[in-house]
Amino acid sequence: MTENPTDRNARPPTLPPRVLATRADKQAGELVSELLGAGLDAIAVPTIAVELEPGGGALDAGARALGSYAWVVITSANGARALLAAAERVLRPFEGSRFAAIASATRFAAIGSATRRALEVGGLEVDFQPSQSNADALAAELDVSPADRVLIVRGDLADQGLAARLRARGAEVDDVIGYRTREAPQASRGLLRQAMSDGPIAAVVFTSGSTVRGLVALGRDESIDVLSLPCVCIGPETANEAGRAGFRVMAISPAPDSAALAAATAKALAPVPREIS
Repeated sequence: MTENPTDRNARPPTLPPRVLATRADKQAGELVSELLGAGLDAIAVPTIAVELEPGGGALDAGARALGSYAWVVITSANGARALLAAAERVLRPFEGSRFAAIASATRFAAIGSATRRALEVGGLEVDFQPSQSNADALAAELDVSPADRVLIVRGDLADQGLAARLRARGAEVDDVIGYRTREAPQASRGLLRQAMSDGPIAAVVFTSGSTVRGLVALGRDESIDVLSLPCVCIGPETANEAGRAGFRVMAISPAPDSAALAAATAKALAPVPREIS
């Protein structure tokens, strides 16, 4: 058989860069999909686990009194899911239309687009989203008046600064925990070990400070040098946490959403064109 000369010059196809997606298991799907769409080989290794607050506590009390608040402020998509789960517990029988009618007596503020989408999926209309997706912008820009009752639903690792700033503006704030974050879940130890043994990792994608700390802990548990991996971060606060831990930050996403983060990761890993002399 005659050899085709082009076969001798053909280069093997370049495999897409492999990246670790560290977001919690139930929230990783959108990010993994965006990374794959950006031409990357995304491997999900959740370095945190999210547990919604169980019934019977302050979150349920807030959901039961939803219509008495001038504002309900949700600081993450997990917080939105926690509030909706509490509403299902305390409103018996739960009906979407009934919940919407109760909720219509108050206004909802979402810290960013992912949180907005989670509320809207649950049938709630978002009345306010700050110009920047952070607590400082939300606290400064929220249309709150003295003596307004405000319910904040947040994670256990979020600081209490948002509640303090709204109280300083005269609001009466109920600051409740909607979910708790567990770093370095046991189930991810094997996932990390497998991902590292399957081939080189081009970068780690971090979506919060807790995902950084979770990966460091998993690496320590498995005796894996994760700090040698460069990373791409969803925002400046996450990048600061990664830098403090010892990671080299390649890029920071210009916006805190999966599409922007995937695009920033792909751009950071794109080969640099070489000049032909």
